[in-house]
Amino acid sequence: MPVANRTAELPLGSVSMEIRGFRRAEEGEGGAATDTPAATFELVFTTGAAVRRYDWVNGRYYLEQLQVTPEAIDLSRLERGAPLLNSHWAYTLEDQIGVVDQPEIAGGVGTVQSQLSRRDSVRGIVQDLADRVIRNVSVGYQRQAVEMVAPSEEAGMWVYNVTRWTPLEVSLVAIPADIDSQVRSADGRLPDGRQIRTYPCLMNEAEPATQQRAAAVLAAAPPTPAVGDQAVVRSNPPGATMPATTGGNAVPDSPEVIAARAAGAQAERTRQTEIRAAANAARSTLGADADALAVRLIDAGTDVDGARREVLEALATRSAATATRGAADLRTTADEVETARAHMEDAIVLRVRPGATTFGERTIDVAGARRFRGMSLIDLARRSVTLAGGNPDGLTRREVALASLNLDSDARRSAGMLSTSDFPNVLANTVSRSLRAAYQLAPRTFAPWTRRSTAPDFREKAVVQLSELTKMQKVNEGGEYKMLKFGESAEKYSLSKYGGIIAITWEALVNDDMGAFDRLPLMIAEEASGLEGDIVYGILSANANMGDGKALFVADHGNLAGSNGAINVTTLGAARAAMRKQKGAQGRALNLTPDFLIVGPDKEQEANQYTSVNYVATKGVDINPAYNTALTVIVDNRIEGNTWYLSSTPSRVDTIEYAYLEGEEGLFTERKEGFEVDGVLIKARHVFAAKAIDFRGLYKNPGA
Repeated sequence: MPVANRTAELPLGSVSMEIRGFRRAEEGEGGAATDTPAATFELVFTTGAAVRRYDWVNGRYYLEQLQVTPEAIDLSRLERGAPLLNSHWAYTLEDQIGVVDQPEIAGGVGTVQSQLSRRDSVRGIVQDLADRVIRNVSVGYQRQAVEMVAPSEEAGMWVYNVTRWTPLEVSLVAIPADIDSQVRSADGRLPDGRQIRTYPCLMNEAEPATQQRAAAVLAAAPPTPAVGDQAVVRSNPPGATMPATTGGNAVPDSPEVIAARAAGAQAERTRQTEIRAAANAARSTLGADADALAVRLIDAGTDVDGARREVLEALATRSAATATRGAADLRTTADEVETARAHMEDAIVLRVRPGATTFGERTIDVAGARRFRGMSLIDLARRSVTLAGGNPDGLTRREVALASLNLDSDARRSAGMLSTSDFPNVLANTVSRSLRAAYQLAPRTFAPWTRRSTAPDFREKAVVQLSELTKMQKVNEGGEYKMLKFGESAEKYSLSKYGGIIAITWEALVNDDMGAFDRLPLMIAEEASGLEGDIVYGILSANANMGDGKALFVADHGNLAGSNGAINVTTLGAARAAMRKQKGAQGRALNLTPDFLIVGPDKEQEANQYTSVNYVATKGVDINPAYNTALTVIVDNRIEGNTWYLSSTPSRVDTIEYAYLEGEEGLFTERKEGFEVDGVLIKARHVFAAKAIDFRGLYKNPGA
């Protein structure tokens, strides 16, 4: 079979470097970090060398090629001073070992000037750099635009050209993906003036039949070692004898041997990639041990299937050693960002209400909130930018406000934020909980004598009266039981939606205006609670028609006094008698008794007088009967003048039913990062409705 050959340029595998201006603290200098001059040098963070990666979306390997031009690379992070990390780790401040800045792109090479930290924990790294033990550099970057180029031949590999990208950090590493990224000397020149160079390498593409013949040749040869993501193909395995020579010149290897070596190199690359992928999938359980396991399996020559079994065994061993809990004892923990966000909310609440111990349904963590004590809103915004991976140093108060509220992409880029800020959530959660807490504390005088319900949607809801069940029928021996049915009479109503918007603008942050967390939530909560009372008591005063076409209080319903009268023993007795005489739609005697006396402010004293056990009558006819003292007085200023009402308990007969939207019982809020307003918009939504269901449990006297 013919062999297809092509030549590709591969980067040189090693480059020398040196560190200049390095001085180690002498004995007797105290060993303090400030006694040691800062180590500065130049780093090559990219040369654009192709790196082999795997596309998990499309299920294929590809070569990633970074474009190294001033137009392709966003250097804003590096210009402000990006972190120099230890092997891409960025979980604690100890992982940052220095800083890089002054980026420069020239001749297809990206360089930065770096300075190492002088703290004790970095001294060993500085020494290794001085001793030329650490030489490799890698860059962590974010892709903005990728051009995917399909292979020109069937067996070729896709090339992903990254045409726009942003370096986020630079790391000193043991094995870089780009093996041409090395450490240079402080003056920017390579030792002895050498330039980074490449050399040609023959790439072989064999037909399937040729590959089968080559496999037998390759079987006797040891696996080809690899460095990072780039396999090293040797002309002869280590320890092997040189091929026969003629006249002092080596005889070229046969096409089968060349193909075998290329196939072996590809197989080894695939093996290592699959093993690393298997170990990485177990990282959430194994942690850093996943890397050590991958290295051990690769060095041992374990095949992919065997490596996967080893990973599963390691997972089983780690799971067996970890205490597990049953479903009834599951616990959820929050990460540092969530904890900081909760503490910020508590700090804002304590500023508004000093001494508060609870916030909605949650207990305030006073100790946790203390870390943000004394901070203004703009100070909290700066901390939110930091938690999002940014650096607010040097930003104006306005820029900090815009960045923390995610309102301006330029401000976020200036802050160097790795993700969006959680500060809008902090503000929205604080307002929302303040709203709900104030709403729950708002008085609702109608709750005791009405019945609560929910509706699944905004469509009209029909409520059948409880008193409309048909009578039970006598069942003779061996007879059949009859079905009990509800009547056809029903009251209908539907939910309505109410709401308003609170805006927390960036000007409010700059001015440290706490009104949005203090006055506005209380006012909106009072408005929502007042709206409910207006609707419920409006039913009594409106005296609208029921489902039978008659008014709620009318003589035909037997629930309206024949003549106006003040609250006294006589009028209460007449009202009680009227309620006892009520019958259900099927003619069944209900034998209802009043439980609540509902009055306005003008009748409050009179109502309490005739229901109090301590009232001393001047005449025998004015003595309060015991049953009147059992009445609960409800006072609401929506009931005007001398009118008073009696109500039975809603557990015996329907009176007025009020309803919320199912799943949103009470006042609910939604957050939106404003477009119309430069700030966070918090919408308060209240879905509510009420309707008189049955007239029999209510009684009205216009009063006198």
